[in-house]
Amino acid sequence: MPIDRRALLKALSGAAAGVLAARVAPALAQSTPTVSQFGRMSAALTGYPEADAKTAAKMFRAFATPQRRAALAALGEVVAATPAADLDAALAARKLDGIANDLVAAWYSGIVIDGKRQSLVLYADAYVWTAMTFSKPMGVCGGPTGYWAEPPQ
Repeated sequence: MPIDRRALLKALSGAAAGVLAARVAPALAQSTPTVSQFGRMSAALTGYPEADAKTAAKMFRAFATPQRRAALAALGEVVAATPAADLDAALAARKLDGIANDLVAAWYSGIVIDGKRQSLVLYADAYVWTAMTFSKPMGVCGGPTGYWAEPPQ
C-alpha cells in the first residue's frame, strides 16, 4: 500500500511533536506552581486569607501564562522560604518584585494584564471591595432599601 507525501509528513511531524512534548512536559510541570501553592503564595503577598479553591483556580489559569511560569516558580520558592518581614527585600534582590506586584494588583483589581491584553477574572471577589469598606461592586446589593442613609462603619 503506497503512502502519499502528505500522510508521511503528518506522521513524521506528529512523531516529532510527541518526542518534544515528552521532553518539555516534565520541565513545565516542575516549574509551574500548583493551584494550592499559588493560593498560599497569593495569600502571603496580599495579606488576605487564602482564597477558596475555585477562585484561586480562576486566577491561576489567567495569571500563570507560559511567559510567567518560570518567574512564578521562583516567586513561590522565595515566598515559601522567606519570613514576611524580609519578603520585600528578598523579592527586590531576586528581581521578582515586578511579578509580585502584578500578582497583587490582579487580586485587588480582579484584572489580569498579559502584555496588551486585559482579562477580567474576578469582579465581586476582587480584594478592592474588601479594602474599600465604604463601597461595594456595582450590581451587588448593599442591604435593604435605604441602607445608604446611614454613614459607613
